[in-house]
Amino acid sequence: MTSHGLHRYQTIRHTAVQEPDAGPPLNPIIISIAILAVIALAVAIFVLQRRHQRLRWRLLREVMDSADALEMQLTRVRRQLDGVASAGQADAALRDVLHDLLRQRMWLQKHGMDARIAELEAVRSHLDAGRQRLDAHSAA
Repeated sequence: MTSHGLHRYQTIRHTAVQEPDAGPPLNPIIISIAILAVIALAVAIFVLQRRHQRLRWRLLREVMDSADALEMQLTRVRRQLDGVASAGQADAALRDVLHDLLRQRMWLQKHGMDARIAELEAVRSHLDAGRQRLDAHSAA
């Protein structure tokens, strides 16, 4: 091999063995910022989940309180209607409200623990509407 050929061979061999350029080393400040961003995101997700869970539990408690209040109101109105001769229409309204109350309680027993917030709000509204219907019939 000539000296020119040997030089060319060594250059090719040297180039083939060289590792690719890894670029500049990572800046520790950038790594720290990235780690802090991940931690902040995890904390934010945790806080939002806790807030959502507290809202669900508060709504579930309100729904149960509303159902209890409706049941007490039903009992009170039924006692008031005992012995009243014209209680036919009010008694039918009482049965309808009682039927709705029992249906809502059964739904709560089956789905209450994993119900969505919108579902719990709808149940609470339905129970409140039953109390208002009962108020209207007992006032008449």
